[in-house]
Amino acid sequence: MHRRELCFSAATRRRLILAVLLMAALFGTVTTASAATAERDYDVIVVGAGAGGTAAALQAARSGARVALLEETNVVGGQMTAAAVSTMDDMYANWSGIYEEFLAKVKAHYDALGKSTGTCYWVPFTIAFEPSVGEAALLSLFEETRSGAALRDRTPRTLDLFLRSSVIQVLKDRQDTTVTGVLANLDGTPTLLRCKVLVDATEYGDVLPLAGAAYRAGNAETPFLDLDARIQDITWVAVMKAYPRGIPEHLRMSTPPPGYEERVELFRSYLTRDGNRFWGYPVKLPVNFHSHNAYRGLPDSSAPGNADASTAYSWLLLSKTGVNWCNDYPGKPGYEGRSGLPVRYFEDGAFRRETNARALLKTLQFLYYVQNELGLSWSVADDEFDSPANLEIVRGIVPEEYAPLVRRFPPMPYVRESRRLVGLETLTSTELRRNSESYLAGGPGFEQPTSLAVGRYILDLHGSSETEALEARFGETAESTAENKPRGPFQVPFEIFIPEKVDGLVAAEKNLSMTRLTSGALRLQPICMFTGQAAGAIAAAAVRGGIPPRKVNPLLVQRSLLEAGSVLALLRYSDVPRNHPYWAAVQLATVRELLEPRAYPTAPAPRLDDLNTLLATAKKGRLQGIFGVDEPLAPAEAVRLLARVAALGERAPQPFRPVASARFVTRSEFVRALAELFDLSADTPEVPTPLYGDVPAGSRLDKALRGLDALGALTGVEGGTAFRPEAPLSRGLAVDLVYRVLGAEALWFGNGHNEGPER
Repeated sequence: MHRRELCFSAATRRRLILAVLLMAALFGTVTTASAATAERDYDVIVVGAGAGGTAAALQAARSGARVALLEETNVVGGQMTAAAVSTMDDMYANWSGIYEEFLAKVKAHYDALGKSTGTCYWVPFTIAFEPSVGEAALLSLFEETRSGAALRDRTPRTLDLFLRSSVIQVLKDRQDTTVTGVLANLDGTPTLLRCKVLVDATEYGDVLPLAGAAYRAGNAETPFLDLDARIQDITWVAVMKAYPRGIPEHLRMSTPPPGYEERVELFRSYLTRDGNRFWGYPVKLPVNFHSHNAYRGLPDSSAPGNADASTAYSWLLLSKTGVNWCNDYPGKPGYEGRSGLPVRYFEDGAFRRETNARALLKTLQFLYYVQNELGLSWSVADDEFDSPANLEIVRGIVPEEYAPLVRRFPPMPYVRESRRLVGLETLTSTELRRNSESYLAGGPGFEQPTSLAVGRYILDLHGSSETEALEARFGETAESTAENKPRGPFQVPFEIFIPEKVDGLVAAEKNLSMTRLTSGALRLQPICMFTGQAAGAIAAAAVRGGIPPRKVNPLLVQRSLLEAGSVLALLRYSDVPRNHPYWAAVQLATVRELLEPRAYPTAPAPRLDDLNTLLATAKKGRLQGIFGVDEPLAPAEAVRLLARVAALGERAPQPFRPVASARFVTRSEFVRALAELFDLSADTPEVPTPLYGDVPAGSRLDKALRGLDALGALTGVEGGTAFRPEAPLSRGLAVDLVYRVLGAEALWFGNGHNEGPER
């Protein structure tokens, strides 16, 4: 189809742009993309540069996709940075993948300054950072990905970041079933962006309705939304800083903000000058100022000395903190007599703006309390944010005299809950709890076969946790919050990223297919980065295969994530540490139950960051399993392994009859059986030079090895120039060969065979 060029005068073009933007502001969508003033083509478009969106964009770009990342604020990082929740909710050292790369950059910054990142939650083994430092770390990862410096092949990647940009309309094919692109407002310019996969990583799930995907909001589901159903409180966090020489005049509050008298008793109930010092959970309120600061304490790059959270004395050295405790909005007593916010917050743009403004006002009221009732020289930090867009958000609600402070607030509130996709499956709190009970006290494991991420947190809802606000259809009540609390780490499966019907769309951030209660454990920064990375891997695999995300083989996504260092299994092994050459293969073997471990843990998983708990738990039994990675593979194990591989690979089982009297399977036996199972040696041409010096050219084994090599399954396999065909096959090498074959894209994208196996 040829595109007809239209010529407009500059004045007419400006009027068209203004008309499009006005329609977007009023209605959230437009009916045509013809007003776009530019066009661009990408493979993947990620909307929302928060914790999930940044990880999705990085993973997709590193996987070879041409990526555009759109962010409506002027700050990258979402809840971690743009909302200033820069104290990581990560009490278990659950570090892997892009999240671990991010933390390494943050730590490097503070190590160079001789400062600790353990400044929050009253304990020194947590991680906190200034929002500006977190954003710089993410931008560094972007640049290293664009240049190829972070990649093995050093090849530059396409990763275009558009700030102050949002989606106006989602474009679909003639059948209205598949996403083909978006009409976007790129910092004031309406632009048509085409793509093969669109990722919704927005803080509110704003792309889902534009794409026509079914979604849930509160305890209701489209098309039968209840605008008065409840969602969690929001919080407009502020970074508060000490000014030992006196608060700058423009940051000083001399008159109380509107509504202050209605809130002052609430603030007094949390914080007083002579309040309690934190000694352990549960927290005894009110606390004193130093205990308050240590809760969300931040390192301060501009201040001398080193503050951490090791002792109450060290809390005195803190000069920056996040205001995120008694300023939840609406908080107590709720909104219109009920806790939480109404779903109208998602669906009504004007109501959302007003609500956000009132949340910011509440934090301003708290700052006034600190400065005037407590008489302390603290105010909003002047070295973190410049958010001029905030002034328009609060217009008519926050007096203009507070404009200098408002500009220094983060550009967005902390949004704990969003619209949630209706996906291929819905993850419930009951399933989350059972999955998290894997291997406890020597019990069995309940691994998710299609696991794409591992998280660890409780079911944490801020308001709206009453039974009537939860989803009865999934059996969740107020009591479920305690009954279904995860007992350990849990996994996130492939199926909750994929829409029930719409193609070309993948969910990320807090927008996954899960219940409200489950979202309380999947909404935090670390797990959002893990699931965001998974969404990016799904999108990139769909692009490479030329197929919809729903038809992507989860095995390919799992291999992509494992190659990127993401942990997918719940079971840890003492004989397969993260740096082991078979670590990725053993991870896949564990989640897919390919081989039984030699031994399971006999003690519950401890908090890995708490040395005392770790030592106490160790006395009760074995903390990790034993895979038996270097032990020879027994004949019965080989039979079961190949049968399981046949099922995963959608292949008819092949008879494999190892020598019954043998104590182990040879390398030759297993390779021949694996190659025959996937027809890898059928068309292998005869060549005079063998792959290995101890394997005759043209032999059955040589053809099998060549078939595996054509899939890339022998690259880097142990052995060098000698294969040692009659040597025992180790369990580690067995699962490594299987991992390489099942994760080979040529197996799934070649010969028209591109749909995933069992899920």
